[in-house]
Amino acid sequence: MEAPRGSLSERLQALARERRSQAEAHNRRALDRALRAQSAQRPQARVIAVLSAKGGVGKTTLVAALGKLLQRPAGRTLVLDLDAQNALVSHLQLPRASAGINQARLHDLGWSEVLCHSAAGVDCLPFGPSNAADQRAFEAQLADNPSYLMEQLADLELGKDDLLLIDTPSGASPWLHPVLAIADQVLAVTLADAASYLVLDKLQSWLAPLPAGHCAFLVNQVDARNPLSEDMSEVLRQQLGSQWLASVPLDHQLGEALAFDQDPFQQTVDSPACQALRSVAADLAQRIEQHREETSAS
Repeated sequence: MEAPRGSLSERLQALARERRSQAEAHNRRALDRALRAQSAQRPQARVIAVLSAKGGVGKTTLVAALGKLLQRPAGRTLVLDLDAQNALVSHLQLPRASAGINQARLHDLGWSEVLCHSAAGVDCLPFGPSNAADQRAFEAQLADNPSYLMEQLADLELGKDDLLLIDTPSGASPWLHPVLAIADQVLAVTLADAASYLVLDKLQSWLAPLPAGHCAFLVNQVDARNPLSEDMSEVLRQQLGSQWLASVPLDHQLGEALAFDQDPFQQTVDSPACQALRSVAADLAQRIEQHREETSAS
């Protein structure tokens, strides 16, 4: 038997490429199955899904901010929290104990019955209080019924002028492929650090089956005072190429606004992160409209 050739580094890189290729093929098959299951029931609303490969990247903060910035002039803006951490309610100044989709599942209710209206003008579907047993039961139900998400969204009677923003759990959760199957636009969030860079290939493999232009990457919390953070942001921009959307600077005012139940977009002067997020929202609005025009034309 001939010994493998090449240096250890080259052999490790080859193995990594092979694993990524296998992961992309697996995700492509899973997404194809989800698309077939969901195509007949897809909501009319514009749908933006926000996801990440790891936690702690500020994903929920971004969802809440984009919900406020992307309010529809002639329709509703809804944010859906599929993450059992149930953090989205706090960003919209809603009670943590608000019933959510977990309570709807437990009591056989439609999602419209647990919809919360926030003072910011954004409707919220919280995950709701839960425990580990609730989460396992939810995942089992999703595995048994791939159309569960669409069946529940149908209860909301979303129209073509509405916008739905989905906050997904970090990592490869059971929600991943059903959500990707209905999203007009996917926003993948990462940080400008080595830990996020090491899982970037995993994130890219999940999104590889999507058509070009349907997903974009946002690098969050870039620290201008930290040369490594700035350098990592540039490395990510170069690697992502056309999938790069924007970077958002580290901004402690966002955390302070959450702590004091304030809306950072209602301040007299926008903070640096708020300025960047307004640009991201404008770009996403243009992308989803373009996507729908292309879909209608085909």
